[in-house]
Amino acid sequence: MEDHRIRVLEPPEGLPAKNMPVLAPLLDRNTVTIGTTALATGMLVVLGVVIAVSGGYGIAVPSALLVFMTPVSLIFGYSAVAGSSSMRKLIGKPFRLVNGLDGALVAGARVSVPLDGRWLVVRFPAPLRTQLAAQRRLWVLGRFVVLPGVVVPRRGVFRDKPVKGSAPFAFEPVSPGRMLATQRRLLSAYYFLGVAILLVASAFGFWTSADFPQRDSIVVGATRVLGYGCAAGAVGYVIVALLLLRKLPEPRWTELAVVSGPASVNFFGMVTVKGRTVLPDGREVTVQAGGSDPSLAANIAATGRLWVLGVPSAGKVAKAGVPGHAVFGPVKFGR
Repeated sequence: MEDHRIRVLEPPEGLPAKNMPVLAPLLDRNTVTIGTTALATGMLVVLGVVIAVSGGYGIAVPSALLVFMTPVSLIFGYSAVAGSSSMRKLIGKPFRLVNGLDGALVAGARVSVPLDGRWLVVRFPAPLRTQLAAQRRLWVLGRFVVLPGVVVPRRGVFRDKPVKGSAPFAFEPVSPGRMLATQRRLLSAYYFLGVAILLVASAFGFWTSADFPQRDSIVVGATRVLGYGCAAGAVGYVIVALLLLRKLPEPRWTELAVVSGPASVNFFGMVTVKGRTVLPDGREVTVQAGGSDPSLAANIAATGRLWVLGVPSAGKVAKAGVPGHAVFGPVKFGR
């Protein structure tokens, strides 16, 4: 089935953005979660400074707190102010549909879109960039954009000129297999990033164990165990990352009709939905979606359709998404 025949969640044209399912509660929850994380990590930075000044705890402990928590606090704090909370102020206005993307340019991950005499420059990860190249369609609200089927907005910036070194952003059709491979490569990159973080944490663990002045303290043994645990976790992440890079055959999608209530946003900012469906073998089962991609549950609730990779089975977890769109995540079928 071709992409243009697949129903997906999109902003309501001409209506305030707050009418888009789950968008407002998702922004609210993300603002609280990100802000709380920024505050908590900021307090740990202060603790690191206090420990460093007071002495008696060695160099490794305050160094670990400062090296790890300072960038985390800054990044999350900026995201809360410039991201979710900033867009939350705009949702009383409608999204604007930009179709065709005539004159759009691309330089690496950044796409420059001509808009009202200026250039809206947005950084897209590879799956979203691949989808955009095939569909030539996006929704704009201020400096924020969303793609069809994708509920998480991307923040852009308006410039007088496009990104230096840009080339024409050409139309490029995408097969379901290529879209899935692009998504798996991005996930693999995240795992490799996790490997680097775990290795640094492991090094700090061993350093703290060797550096802590009070040798009979539980900190010495606990940080040594932490060092070994992080190293083992890094090995596991490497294996998963490499498995994600395997070439897979062209995926086969199974379309299911789902009867569900509206999608909801839980305490952790995950978008979830529960409903019932009929499997290809005729069994009626429950189905639940809610994982790393909030767009999956939002699409199921909005369209009443579920696309599963392969043939789903009762009592199993399956990988699902929307063909031709950067939407992927797990779903759980009941018995």
